[in-house]
Amino acid sequence: MDVAVWQKIRLWEIVSTNQSTYSPKEDWKFVNYLDTGNITMNRVDEIQYINNLTDKLPSRARRKVKLNSIIYSTVRPNQLHYGIIKEQPDNFLVSTGFAVIDVDFEKAVPYYIYYVLTQQAITEHLQAIAEQSVSAYPAIKPSDVENLELLLPDRKTQEKIVDILSSIDKKIEQNNDINNNLSTYQCNAWTNVKQSRQTPKTDECLHTDSKVSDRGDNAETAEQFSSLLAA
Repeated sequence: MDVAVWQKIRLWEIVSTNQSTYSPKEDWKFVNYLDTGNITMNRVDEIQYINNLTDKLPSRARRKVKLNSIIYSTVRPNQLHYGIIKEQPDNFLVSTGFAVIDVDFEKAVPYYIYYVLTQQAITEHLQAIAEQSVSAYPAIKPSDVENLELLLPDRKTQEKIVDILSSIDKKIEQNNDINNNLSTYQCNAWTNVKQSRQTPKTDECLHTDSKVSDRGDNAETAEQFSSLLAA
């Protein structure tokens, strides 16, 4: 791949941000709501079901999303609260704390843009901007994301990169599932030992969160992505 022929662009040239907002006038009877803290590196911890007939809808539950929308928390980017919408329940809203980024499919592959946005270098860049904000906590504006400069290859190359990285993601998820099953076994063993009045080591029961992907911290993945970009 010849990086020299890749197009240097600003993100705003190929995306739309925060395009659709829920209005109470729509009078949904219920809402499935995702807050910023309930997704980390594309793994959802919880979606809150809210019955609007009996419960008050959070004021931040306003952003609408669609298939392939990228959601990126504007608060403390280094906490990695981001994801891409593969599917969604009925009446789904996300917090206004997210920037909802919709990629123009005629210009780019959404998953390619997602992988670019979730590189460690981008996270560190956005965190540095957030720490200079005048708000009470480190935060960025949607325009900070839109102004990111990136290299955009042809569609075939984008799809190739997505295929490689998504394959790695799946393998990591499988490994996490295996580790969680092992952790459960270790915890059961720890409990049995405790019940026998023996003293176990404190590190015999370790937990890994199967709902969090490790791709962003995986040096091999980052290295491979960089090599794809530079090849």
